[in-house]
Amino acid sequence: TLHVKYALLILHETRNKLRDFPNVRKTTTSITNQITICGDLHGSYEDLMIIFEKNSAPSCDNPYIFNGDLVDRGPCSIEIILVIFAFFLLYPNHVFINRGNHEDHIMNSRYGFSKEVIKKYKSHASKIIRVVEDVFSWLTLATVVDNEILVVHGGVSDITDLQYVDNINRHKYTSVLKPDFLATNRDNIDYDEWRQVLDLLWSDPLSKPGCTVNSYRGGGCYFGPDVTKKVLERHGLKLIVRSHECCLEGHDSTHGGKVLTVFSASDYYEKGSNKGAYMKILPNLKPYFVEYTGMQCMKKFNFVERISRVEESALRELRKLIFSQKDSLLQEFRKYDTEHTGLITVLEWTNVMERVLEICLPWSMIRKQISVGIKDGKVDYESCLDQYQIEAMFSKKGNFIEALYRHRNTFETIFRVMDKNNSGMVSLDEFEECCRILCEHTKCMSEQDVQDLARTLDINQDGFIDFNEFLEAFRLSENSSNKN
Repeated sequence: TLHVKYALLILHETRNKLRDFPNVRKTTTSITNQITICGDLHGSYEDLMIIFEKNSAPSCDNPYIFNGDLVDRGPCSIEIILVIFAFFLLYPNHVFINRGNHEDHIMNSRYGFSKEVIKKYKSHASKIIRVVEDVFSWLTLATVVDNEILVVHGGVSDITDLQYVDNINRHKYTSVLKPDFLATNRDNIDYDEWRQVLDLLWSDPLSKPGCTVNSYRGGGCYFGPDVTKKVLERHGLKLIVRSHECCLEGHDSTHGGKVLTVFSASDYYEKGSNKGAYMKILPNLKPYFVEYTGMQCMKKFNFVERISRVEESALRELRKLIFSQKDSLLQEFRKYDTEHTGLITVLEWTNVMERVLEICLPWSMIRKQISVGIKDGKVDYESCLDQYQIEAMFSKKGNFIEALYRHRNTFETIFRVMDKNNSGMVSLDEFEECCRILCEHTKCMSEQDVQDLARTLDINQDGFIDFNEFLEAFRLSENSSNKN
């Protein structure tokens, strides 16, 4: 890890230099005869080094566009941004850095970057985090290549107007997902302006026409081929290059080849789950992709094996979701089980799963994979709910601990926002206040539960709680009665 003195120097200089550039930067391949586009890296320093090894590092003759989501999830986010920012300072007219939806302090609090900085920089973490937050707000929102190719992290929408975007004060969006003015100046919010920025960073392409709310991500939209056509024609463009979504081969094509996705973090879900890729643009030639896999993943996985690894990861997350909604599922199942047999029809089971979890999946096909028992042609609905238990340091069990597990990500986000000095330690009063904020929205704990939990976690009775230890103090594990 780079010494804090030099890390802060790079960050301050990067911020100063970014201020000189517009919201939408323009570049050309006519001089260098090439440009490389990298998608999401998500803290995977290994993948960045693979790209530089295969394609050489950025230079005046080898320009790069880094298309957002440099941080979070992976273990080396701070190293990635310092390396890329250093190249930007060396070659500011040949290194372009678009903002992604994870260049956002709210996302960083939830998905690992803030925690990584605290671990690596300890007492200096607050300074680093504050400056990074400011730097992220100065990153450009899009890049246009050869006046033909729009490079943007998420996508577009039916209102996307690049001229409008170029006149926005991007710096005020320290968080694009939840801007500060939502809390301080709600009556005077320019929702059209906010949506212009939000849609560029958060949107996803969809095969069907139209522009609809992206409820899955909680920001941006789903845009159809008609929206793509409209945006391209309005701006005299030919192609949209975006990132934001993991692809099995590291890249994808939609909307008749008018929208290309590039994703540079290999093994995103599991080792061997997906390739990473970067994109090359040459003058008057069709863009092409270069695929790769992580250095440590020595075995070559075939297509079926990679699909299997993605499925394993998805099923694991699905089981966690099922467990977290256990009470709601049981309540709905029992409405159909009027005779208290523990059995309902397959159709009733699939309807409940889809309605409660709000996920449209072929439930009848995957019930075997989540170990749903069948008796006399009916579903033993408790079988898939009893597979797992929470191993916790708390003596209190049941609904309370399950609710805490279900809302652990929200709980962590609230805490990270409250922990102003990023110490990872919180007083009992602050911890209880964090719990109360969560309870206002979820009703998952009573006042007595909050007080009991705080006292239980203060193991050495010093009046403080190590929040990281709390987060790791409970996890989902296989129920011992189901291990065989």
